[in-house]
Amino acid sequence: MALVWTDAQYSIAQTTGTIQVCNWCYGVTLGLTPTFSILVAMVFWNYIWTVRTDPGTVPKGWKPDLRSSEGYEVKKLTGAPRYCRTCERYKPPRSHHCRQCKKCVLRMDHHCPWVNNCVGHFNYGHFIRFLFFVDVACSYHFVMISMRAWHAMNASGFWQGPSTNELVFLILNYAACTPVLLLVGGFSLYHFYCLSSNQTTIEGWEKDKVATLVRRGKIRDIKFPYHLGAGRNIRAVLGERMWLWCWPQPMRGSGLNFPVADGTGKWEEFHRDRSRTGDHNGSRHRTHDWSSTDADVDEDGTNGGRAGPRLRSIEGEDLV
Repeated sequence: MALVWTDAQYSIAQTTGTIQVCNWCYGVTLGLTPTFSILVAMVFWNYIWTVRTDPGTVPKGWKPDLRSSEGYEVKKLTGAPRYCRTCERYKPPRSHHCRQCKKCVLRMDHHCPWVNNCVGHFNYGHFIRFLFFVDVACSYHFVMISMRAWHAMNASGFWQGPSTNELVFLILNYAACTPVLLLVGGFSLYHFYCLSSNQTTIEGWEKDKVATLVRRGKIRDIKFPYHLGAGRNIRAVLGERMWLWCWPQPMRGSGLNFPVADGTGKWEEFHRDRSRTGDHNGSRHRTHDWSSTDADVDEDGTNGGRAGPRLRSIEGEDLV
């Protein structure tokens, strides 16, 4: 939808630029239009990358490393590693089963109908760049038409006011640009926040649930384990070289395991205890405080396959 709307406003803007704005100032038009065309080209390019890149799925035969320092997530009831009965595969941390794609997606953020694809580990960077260039292109477009409208309202001497046709084009430009700038802009701000905090949309919902339980005094405060600092989080998605952040590039890592932050409650102690004792049940350790839930997107068929951060009280009772 955002792509179609951007295409529409690009066509309107280009028509306005070539037919109407040239009458206002030929030199200004020559400087503004190519830049806008490049921005829109980047919108299309990153959109295509987002659509055509597989977000990632669990390899056949993959099993969790029970002694890994990066850990794994367990089922709600049994404490065993998460398992998807639909795909008949174990589920890595942060992965979820998507009903639309009919598969488990690595580091699933959400299924996006506008790109007809899941946004997951391997195409999340392309999705972020797509949103960024939509925002920049719309902002640039808004400034272009606002400059023309301002000069039209203050027309005198060389500057000529808009004709009826140009006035119609200006109105159409505002009608095409403003909704995208507001709606996609707000959506982008949320995802830029998720990017900097290394959380997915699904994990954001879970953090809200955790915060509610903490406010009610039902559980103690729990630190999200995947937040490694804004700079490191951004580099993990967009790459180490800042000057290439706007350029499409492959995602690093396998999407099967993720590092956790130092000092995330007793998260590390939980994994050390399991490695030392050889006990991988997890249900006896009240320190396994966080993973991620996919109750809204999974098709495991059982409660135990629904997965996710599960919060346990001192007695080991599930709170979420």
